[in-house]
Amino acid sequence: MEVVMKNRSIFCVTLIILLCFGAAALFAARDKPAEGELELTEIVLQFQPNTLFAVQSVALEKGWFEEAGFEKVIIKNFTSGNLAGEALIAGELSMWVPGNMPVISMRHNGVPIVVTGMLNVCPAEYLMVRNDAGVSKPEDLYDISIGLMVGSTAQGVLWNLVNKYGLDNERLNVVNLAPPEQITALRNNEIQALLVWPPAAYKVKDIATYMFDSKDLSHTNVPMVFAESFIKKYPNTARALMEVLYRGQDWVADQSNWDEAKKIHAKRSEQPLELVEEMWLDYWNPKQPNGHLDQDFVDDFRGYTAFQKATGRIQEPISDILEYTYTGILEEIRPSYVKVKGLWTP
Repeated sequence: MEVVMKNRSIFCVTLIILLCFGAAALFAARDKPAEGELELTEIVLQFQPNTLFAVQSVALEKGWFEEAGFEKVIIKNFTSGNLAGEALIAGELSMWVPGNMPVISMRHNGVPIVVTGMLNVCPAEYLMVRNDAGVSKPEDLYDISIGLMVGSTAQGVLWNLVNKYGLDNERLNVVNLAPPEQITALRNNEIQALLVWPPAAYKVKDIATYMFDSKDLSHTNVPMVFAESFIKKYPNTARALMEVLYRGQDWVADQSNWDEAKKIHAKRSEQPLELVEEMWLDYWNPKQPNGHLDQDFVDDFRGYTAFQKATGRIQEPISDILEYTYTGILEEIRPSYVKVKGLWTP
């Protein structure tokens, strides 16, 4: 009798375990999205006032996120792309679209992020020098204070300027300021120059002049960046988000849509239309191959990686951006845009 009871007990326990596993599998199957279905219908996106973000403005205005299946889009405003990177690390952003400089820094510091596409190519860093600063040649920069955001693409542009004109980087007085603070400091003569992108650069044109062709020294791309874990857990969501942004990019890049696009972005960014029009070509120059992952993309990342290595910001540089680039999604939605193949896979 004792043996029978034990066997019955074992049978009952086994049955309960099987039922539990079966129920768990049933609920897991019920919770698992169908093929192609979005794993997340609520996303959080970065937004900035420059016209690069006309893509997001247009997509929001025209309801393209809703068409893609997103039920809620939360917008977080930033003044700089590298500041938004902190939000991505904290899990507060679904996608990050910064300049390439902070992407390099973050990846080399062990943060598992991956590039999946390219929103824009925009060499748009303006060195604006106060008209009363007494600067007429590059060497005069030693005698003033220059405001820029450390860790941004502006720092890489300044390094390239130093190399072009044979300056001593150690003799430059650089003040770490976010774009709004740069404007205030320049107006108060606390700094005599700033190195920044529009719209901030245009807001000081009444007291400062663009000098030394700094834009020509830029390697700035704006990649689409996800946390590796996001791509692995939410592949359908990542694909849908990229589809919306590439749809927006194609629409904004079409010059026949420019008048409408400018008005939409001016409204959503709460900026004067005149300012939006003034900085438009800094981000939407028809000569720039926006959206493509090609050899120029590789070379531009390589240029800023070399800067960070030379200045001690990174110790052992990853030789190629393609090592942390995933082109699988782009190969599906815009195969003609993929000129180089990423080496990262989920």
